Amino acid sequence: MKLAAIDIGSNAIRLQITRILPHEDGSISYKGLETIRFPLRLGDDAYRMGVITFRSETKFIQLMMAFRTLLDLYEVDDVYGCATAALRDAKNGERILQRSYDKCGLYLKVITGERESELLELAIQRSIDDKTYIHLDVGGGSTEISFIQNKKGYVRESFKLGSVRNLRKKHDPKEWDRMKEWLLKNRPKEPLTAIGTGGNIKTINRIANAKKLQLLSLTKIEDTIRLINNYSIADRIDILSMREDRADVIPFASEIFLNVMKWSGAKKMMVSDVGLKDGIIDMLYERIK
Repeated sequence: MKLAAIDIGSNAIRLQITRILPHEDGSISYKGLETIRFPLRLGDDAYRMGVITFRSETKFIQLMMAFRTLLDLYEVDDVYGCATAALRDAKNGERILQRSYDKCGLYLKVITGERESELLELAIQRSIDDKTYIHLDVGGGSTEISFIQNKKGYVRESFKLGSVRNLRKKHDPKEWDRMKEWLLKNRPKEPLTAIGTGGNIKTINRIANAKKLQLLSLTKIEDTIRLINNYSIADRIDILSMREDRADVIPFASEIFLNVMKWSGAKKMMVSDVGLKDGIIDMLYERIK
């Protein structure tokens, strides 16, 4: 069985095609067939002007047509595509998705922050136990946070704070207060570990010389962020080997990660390699099964 996920974010757009391999004991394994990340920053348009420009719209349609070709070539059994904060905010977001459907037959939908969080939780269930965690995914336009116990999220919220949105100073400062109040209200009394997802925290993890899924202490994260901030954007790209569209936003994402950890009381963070697209694949498999 071949399944595909399309994640239309604020900073980039991703396609993942995965083969699901079922085993006799009822378990399954995943074999990645294709993963594409294209740096189309729709959030720049959405947060600065409230609409997606015609230039960006044209690129988006071209990209979806390319994705459609790959899906056909791989003979994918099912595909689910969703758009998050940028197209949630853009006044012409729904019209662009309709035009994409008319051009290439890909049905794409705008999802809520809560739905985004639910899909992310599906992905991280693969690597956690029954303890209490706080999961945070910092995107370009929004941050999704959920408290998880026994592998189930029991309270979750989406905040209009994100790396691209904050870079362009299009966030409401009161959203920081709302986030802090929500975390203080919902954080458990017992110690908890944070789980971080998204390209920014994976970049911090790499620069900290940590292994995949290794626990990073809050102190280690602070030291690594301080190191990154000492470099210019050009040096982050050249010396630290960051993507160009990561180098300018990572300080703004870092601020969100640090505040969430401090306000929730988390002293350590497990950096996960999965993302929204992995949760979509899990959702598709459960639906088909």
